Amino acid sequence: MLTSDILGEVFEYLDDRDEILNSPTNFRDLYSCLLVNNQWCENVIPILWRSPFSRCYQRRGNLLIKTLISCLNLSERQDLYNDGVFMPNGKYNIPLFNYPHFIRKLDYFQLITLIKNWCRIYLEGSNEESVTAILRSVLRLFAKRHAYLNTLIIRSDDDLYCLLTEPEILPILYPIRDLQISCYFPKKRLMNNLAKHCRNIISLQIMNLSIENDTSYNTAKKLALLIENQRSLKSVVISKTKFINIIIPSLIKQKKTLRQIIFRKLDFEGCGKLDFIKSCARLENLDLVDCCNLNYPMITSLVNHKNLKRAGVRNCLPANVGDELRSWANKINCRKRKYY
Repeated sequence: MLTSDILGEVFEYLDDRDEILNSPTNFRDLYSCLLVNNQWCENVIPILWRSPFSRCYQRRGNLLIKTLISCLNLSERQDLYNDGVFMPNGKYNIPLFNYPHFIRKLDYFQLITLIKNWCRIYLEGSNEESVTAILRSVLRLFAKRHAYLNTLIIRSDDDLYCLLTEPEILPILYPIRDLQISCYFPKKRLMNNLAKHCRNIISLQIMNLSIENDTSYNTAKKLALLIENQRSLKSVVISKTKFINIIIPSLIKQKKTLRQIIFRKLDFEGCGKLDFIKSCARLENLDLVDCCNLNYPMITSLVNHKNLKRAGVRNCLPANVGDELRSWANKINCRKRKYY
């Protein structure tokens, strides 16, 4: 009989392959492994439930929400009843596994979408209040069952995002290591709590904050505070974002830990020199892609960086600055090849 360690490696390989293929039928092999015997089932379940929402499509998504609701105990189901949510007839037996405990990645928009779809199909008289009540119960379930989230994806400015800041739910944010923000206006209360409680982020992606007004200005200040508060930030991706003159200076606080910086589709007008990059002694990878309004004083600190292992420069404007940066990037990359 194969040991659990060997089975785990095999299933991890299947999972990695399925992630690369990325189609609705990809996870058929892993799901089939559930039916072999108890040992196989026990090894597959944690893998399937690490990122369950990204694996779900229409029919399977409804089953996922039903499974999560089944994990609620009698008291938690009573709370739903008190909130005016009358569950449809059917069996909701407590599952054999503590499924929420295995969740590591939460795409919150996907979770909201699946709950809305489930309520629309199965819940008579479904409305916004019932969606909110079920979402709150599921999030509390994650906190009570000790879901150790590594990744949080925020890609909507829906009011439902503020549920993440409720005291009983907030602890699920503490262990976040990978934070991805991709929406125009993340809720102020959510941004305040992320900056206050998420201090161990390793990888941060900021995308699509591309509207220039007072709200995005204040969001940029919150993002700067979030960056400054980190203890071991290694990778930063900033793409299509306004007010970068507020965000970028905060990266100096992470000069001892940063390994990768990617700037994509940014307008550097009004930004000062990028001197902080020279201070990032551990920086290995730097990308500038589709950026504009760069100037020579701004990039002088880049060309003097000695520890970079790879640099990528593409389609940066004005063209004369972009050409010089590309020439410098080629020297960096050639230097790496010489070492090997």
